[in-house]
Amino acid sequence: MAVCVVEEDYRGEKRRAVELGKKDAKDISALYKKVWLKAYEYPKEWREKRAMSEEEVQKEMDAGYFFFGVRIAGKLVGVYKASVTERGTDRVRVCFGEQQAVLPEYSAQGVASAMYEQFYEFARANKCKVNCVNILEGSEPCERAMKKFNFYKTGEPWEQSKGMLVQTYERKVEDEI
Repeated sequence: MAVCVVEEDYRGEKRRAVELGKKDAKDISALYKKVWLKAYEYPKEWREKRAMSEEEVQKEMDAGYFFFGVRIAGKLVGVYKASVTERGTDRVRVCFGEQQAVLPEYSAQGVASAMYEQFYEFARANKCKVNCVNILEGSEPCERAMKKFNFYKTGEPWEQSKGMLVQTYERKVEDEI
């Protein structure tokens, strides 16, 4: 399973994440099913919820979620979902990223890094002050990604799904990557 796999020594072609639309829903669904159903470090219920159907992806788009992905030779090899919201009494704009997945055979090839870089640019373009993600508590690959892209822990780990602890991380959008 490839979630949060960020390469340290990749020197190949620069990857680029782009916004995906409804025409991409079938590809998004296929990728999520291939990756999330085998993400055994997560509870079964969570894996099944993340393995979205084409119709579920389209409904999420209709509800205001954005999907971004990386294609290599026309094939969708990585995807994540984002939303823009406001929080707190001062109504700070926050860009929340979730459900990142990379096909295992494309791990450590610049795909995850391209998505983290694009996540920052998407937040900046939408005048967000903060990028925010939840990662599985104790996931070393995710923790390395958080460090590489200047995220910091906020709060204590919490139970996002039964038996699944996550840690929330943020980064200020005006910070350099």
